[in-house]
This record gives sequence, structure tokens and C-alpha cells, in this order.
Amino acid sequence: MKRAAKRSGHALACAGAVVLILALGGCSDGPVQPRVREQAKPALPPVVLQANGQSCTAPDAKLSSGALFKICFDPNHWNRDLVVFIPGYHDPASAPTLPEDLSPTASAVLFSGLGYAYATTSFRATGLIERNTWIGGDLLELVETAKALLSSTTGRTTRYVYQTGGSQGGLGTVMAVEQYPNIFSGGLAGCGPIGDYGRQIQYVADFRAVFDHFFAGVIPAWPVWKQDLSAGDPGYIDPNSWGAAESSAGAALDDPANADRIRQVLSVTHAPTDPADPATVKGTTLGILWYSFRGTNDAMAKNGGMPFGNVDRRYIGSDEDDALNADVARFQPTADPARLATLQTSARLRRPLVTIHTTGDPIVPIWHEALYRRRLNLRSRLLNTAFTINRYGHCKFTDAEVLAAFAVLVLEVSGQNLLVSRSLLPQPEAQREFLGLAQRHGARPSVSP
Repeated sequence: MKRAAKRSGHALACAGAVVLILALGGCSDGPVQPRVREQAKPALPPVVLQANGQSCTAPDAKLSSGALFKICFDPNHWNRDLVVFIPGYHDPASAPTLPEDLSPTASAVLFSGLGYAYATTSFRATGLIERNTWIGGDLLELVETAKALLSSTTGRTTRYVYQTGGSQGGLGTVMAVEQYPNIFSGGLAGCGPIGDYGRQIQYVADFRAVFDHFFAGVIPAWPVWKQDLSAGDPGYIDPNSWGAAESSAGAALDDPANADRIRQVLSVTHAPTDPADPATVKGTTLGILWYSFRGTNDAMAKNGGMPFGNVDRRYIGSDEDDALNADVARFQPTADPARLATLQTSARLRRPLVTIHTTGDPIVPIWHEALYRRRLNLRSRLLNTAFTINRYGHCKFTDAEVLAAFAVLVLEVSGQNLLVSRSLLPQPEAQREFLGLAQRHGARPSVSP
């Protein structure tokens, strides 16, 4: 975006950042401000000049927690705005890594020609998000470091900070915008569990429990969940057993003889599939089961016990609901309510928030958007714009869709409409999609030659 000329570069940079980022991958009543650090601030990280003219921090740059981070910008063309991206859910057994969200083409578009500064972090750990230390610690330190580095290098201050992320990164984006309105100018949250995290846990766990009922006697040695899921207990399931379990479950789903079983699982749990693509039945099933295998132990450790309970729950939608409810494994929740509360958004906004979600998301269902909107008061509701995309898949957006969502955010934050180069959306159909979708949500961007 430019004041005429400069504003278009600013706008295009923002748009390019979020398009390329998202297309790949209990709070207090008032905002919680970052703690004032009394000790001397650490030295700014050195930057390395890249072949395309941008300057980036070293690949091994770390925050004080040990979290990896990366900051890139073109000091000669920086438009004074910063796009911050945080990663989605990563396997708890994996080491933290920087998000792999910028291809060489994206880097050239974003940094060499469009003027945005970009910052990202791996966070200090993987698995289930930890709000107080990841958002209140790593993310705030990343923004502080980026702003100080930009000021030191260019002699100019940062104007707007746009927070972005998809999936669990979408949840973190909402948390950041809600909690720190004096830090973040606004946010674009894609496909995140923002409406009710307790129901998100219930959704994944219900699917596993119902699947166990229908397939335990069909899949050889299938590990059925039990109340005691901690290491050493009778119900413990080694997360590393997922490879074998995935193979055997996949084989069972490919067997036409089990079509009726999985039909009932989907009917009871309401997990989305694409009726036009039979392969999505397997994709949805294995996708949700992965979280139950790889994420349960991490969720229990971070929440002080089992975060799921279904003792009084009656499952309906199968051919034999009485038999299902008599046999399904039952769980008593033992998690710490205070820890679980940190996974919930506050639904109180003081800065613009744009969300985008597909209707057929099998991992983080679309109902999160309605639940979040329902919890917002009138003032907060006016700051929230929701994009609903009619498609199957988790975080499956086109460049035009995310660009349109970001155009709305930029307008709400800066009061300016985006002027987008045709090179970003070279296909006429994509240009029309971008313009039409943005206009339906109140923005009036344009596409230049």
C-alpha cells in the first residue's frame, strides 16, 4: 500500500505474505500487557544480506527461551509494517522447527518488491499450545526483537503489526489479538479451534471412542482407549504405534466389507467428508485418529490429566445406538480446569480480527466460527469478519480467498484498500474471485496491470 504509490506496495506485501503463509499450512477480561523488563535488553541479532536484496537473521537465531526465530526485510524498501506468522500444531515428539511457509518465489514477491518485514518463530516446544509461555513469552519477544531490529537498521519505527496463522496458529492468532491489542494491530486467523476448545477435544476423542467400538474387533490388535492412558497404566497406548495402526486402519477402510462400519462412525460423530470424493472418508478418519495417537499424552501432560469425559454422553446416529452406548469406552475427566481454561479464547476484541474457514474441515470443524461469534459481545462482533469457504479440507484456501480476507483486514486496520499487482493473481478467474469475495465483505481492492 502506498499513499498513492507507496500504499500499493504495502498492500501487496501484506497480501502476498498471508496468501503464501496460510495457503500452505481462558483469557482475562482485559488485555494483558507484556511485562516490563528491568534487565538490560539483549544485543540485537545480526542480519545477513541475501541474494535478492533482503536482510535476514541467521538460520540458528534463537529467542531467550531457545525458540528459533527468523526476521526478514528489505531495508531499502520496508513499508514500516510487519507480518508475523506462527505455526500450527506439530507432532509433540518432534523438535521445534521454523515453519516452512516461504518458497523462493514467495520470498522474492514479499521482500524484494513489496516492502513487508516478516517474522516467525518455532515456539519453544511442539504439541498443544501453551498460551502463557508461547504467546505471552515467545511471540511477544519475537515482535519486540523484530521492531527493535527494524528500527536500528532503518531508523524508522514499525507502524502496523499483522498477526497471522492457521490451524493451531489460528488459535494463537486470536489469543494474541485478544490479549495484546497494544501490540497487534489486527489478525487473520485461518481454520483455528477458536470457538470452544473443550468441544474440540471432545470432537477428536468422541471420534476415537466411536471408531474403537466399530473397528476394535475388525482390525487385528487395534489398541482400544481406556481410562488409564498414562505411561505404565493398563490403557497406555504408545504414540509410536501410530505407524502400524495407520497401516492397519487404512487397510480396514479400503475393505468394502467395512463400508457400513465407517458410515456409522461418520453419522454419529458428524465428521465431514466430501460426498463427491470417496477418498475423503479415509482422509478424515486417519486425520482425526492421528491426533488421538500422537497428541493424547501431550494433552494429558499439559493439562494435568485426561481432558475428555463422556460418562453421561449418549451417542446417537448409528444403526444400534443402544449397543453402541453399552459398549463404548467411558472416560472420567481428570484434567486441571485452570489449565484447560488457558486453551479457550476470551471472545473479547479490541482490534480487528478476520477469520477464514472451510465448511468441510474434518480436523477443526466449521462450527467453531459460529460458537466464537455467538460468544462475542456487540462491540467485539463489529470487529470480527468471518469468511466461509464452501470446500472440504483443513486450511485448504486459494490465494485469492486468503488475499481477499487480508484485504478486509488491511482496510479495517489502516483504512486503506489494497492495490494488488496482477502478477500476484495472474489468472483472470482468480482476480475476479479475489475482487468479488473482498467486495462482499466490505473492501474495495483493485488489481493493477
